[in-house]
Parts: sequence; structure tokens; C-alpha cells
Amino acid sequence: MNWNQLQYVITIAEEKSITRAARKLFISQPSLSLSIQALEKETGVTLFTRNHGEISLTYAGTLFYEWAVSTLHSQQQLALKLNDISENARHLIRFGISPHRSSIMLPTILDEFYKTCSNCELQIVEKPTFILKELLENDQIDFIIDVANPNTVNYQNDLLAEEKIMLAVPASLANSEVFKTHDNSALSAIPKSPDDFRVSCDCTALYGTKKEQESLSLSEMTSVPFIMLSADHIIGTMSRKICESAAFHPDVRLTCINLETALNLAAKQIGATFVPEIFAKQQRFYPDIQYYNIRHFHGKRQICLVYRKNLYQHTQIHILMDLFRKIVPQLYMI
Repeated sequence: MNWNQLQYVITIAEEKSITRAARKLFISQPSLSLSIQALEKETGVTLFTRNHGEISLTYAGTLFYEWAVSTLHSQQQLALKLNDISENARHLIRFGISPHRSSIMLPTILDEFYKTCSNCELQIVEKPTFILKELLENDQIDFIIDVANPNTVNYQNDLLAEEKIMLAVPASLANSEVFKTHDNSALSAIPKSPDDFRVSCDCTALYGTKKEQESLSLSEMTSVPFIMLSADHIIGTMSRKICESAAFHPDVRLTCINLETALNLAAKQIGATFVPEIFAKQQRFYPDIQYYNIRHFHGKRQICLVYRKNLYQHTQIHILMDLFRKIVPQLYMI
């Protein structure tokens, strides 16, 4: 019995097919079958059974699979510890982050990281929340920057920031008659530059480095075209719930899956969209957009550093995680 055979059993069990498992393991199907036969002969039990063309674990196979997963995990943890002992060991760090956060957070953080950890390889997985959560659960990444994991028994959530959902409005719309109401109870006139800034009603403005909070009611947006993210995106789901709670039916001009696409289209003055607060804090990324709080909506979500408890973490991971803890809150304080 060897490490490879343990991985073979795990992969076949997960793929439910010798053919697919062999393809994923980059070995020939006959070689994989012979290895499993040898393992079954050695253990004296049948590990797999075939039913209607699908491979499944026997009872003995299920016990072996669970032991194999635990054993390989322990072996990986031991390898990390031994590498840490080795002088000048090169480490691999795999972490997950959504694409819109990576473009804002990573340049500063990784610049600082490589000043002290030059002998380190990073694999950055830029995926939506549901995929990052699944990868973390399967030990395919070391940590993620995302919303908190509700499973606090197995996962640690280190709070980095609390984030609102805001409206991103094209500058041409923000400065148009669309936002003027008959009774002037909303924004009576939105200034075109910081020098023209005045507070009107209960609204203040977000311009350049001036970050006072301006608000809009969704009821004032009935004639504004919207760019919505699909329900597969967490912002898309949240924005729909916000609209439902306000009994607001947006005039949806188009729907897309990517937040950056929505923002680029908004910057081209095509329509308004819902965005995370960090874009208002880092307005330099989309200077042709103005950002607004959603009046009467005060919900926030927690942005956390999420990782599995009781796992060994080498020095470089600690350094990188500490940089996230230090720098991310600063990005939200601007």
C-alpha cells in the first residue's frame, strides 16, 4: 500500500468512474484498475462495486475511503511542518478571493508580502462565494477572503470589515433631471464637482476624497435603467432582496454575471447598478460613477478572513494573513 493508492481510491470514489478517475490522475485506465485490484488483494476486501455502469464504494470501501482522506490530510500537514524546518524551503499558498476584491486589495497587500517572502509561490483563486466555500471545504485552498462561514465549529472567521451594498449611478444620470423630484424631497440638485458641493435635505456627497454619505430612495429610481447581476452572484441575490423589501421594481436594461462588467457598463452611462461599498471607498477605479447609500436600508455584511480551524499554517501564511488583517480595514476607512 502506498500514498498513490490512497489517492486512487479517493478519486475513483469522487468521480464514480474508473475512466474519469484515470483521466484526472493522468494515468492509464488499465494501470489504475490493476492498482486497485492489488490493493483489494492486499486488504482482503472488495472496495468498489459496479451498478448500471457507475462505480460505488462498498461498506468496506467507505471505511477505507474515510481513512484514506484522513491519512492523506495528516501526511500533507506533516509535509508542511517538515518544510518549515527545512532551511530556505519554498512554500505554496493557495487562497481564494472574489475578482472584484482582488483588483482592489491585492496590489498593496502582495507588494508588502513579497518584500519579506520572496521565496513563496501564490495561487490566487478568483471565484464567486459558493465556489470558494466549496474549495475551502475540500482543502483545495488555505483560506478565503469572503463573507463569514456559518459553520463556526470548523471554521474561523476573522472580521476584516463590514460592508454595505450601495447604488452606483453613472455621472450623467446623477447630474440629470432624473433625480429631481416635484417636492424637492430628494436631491434637489446634485453638484458636478467637489467645489459645487452643498448639503441638501438629508443627503451629502461622495466626490474624490470627500466621502460623506449621500443617500437615495429606490422610489426615486423608477425612471432609471438598471444593470443587474444575475441571481448566481451574491450581489445579484442581495440586490433583488433589497428591491423586494422596498417594493421597488427596477427597469432592468440588462443582466450580467460579472460585477466588473456591470461597473464598466455603468461607467459608460448605460445604467445604474448595485455594488459593494469598497468601490465607493476606492472611487479611483471608476471615476465616472457616483455612489449613494440606499435610503432606509441599513444592512451590512461581514467581510472575513475565513480558514479551517486546527490546521498547521507555516510562517508565510501567517505573514500573508496578517497583512490582510492590517490592510483590508484601512481600505474601508478611506
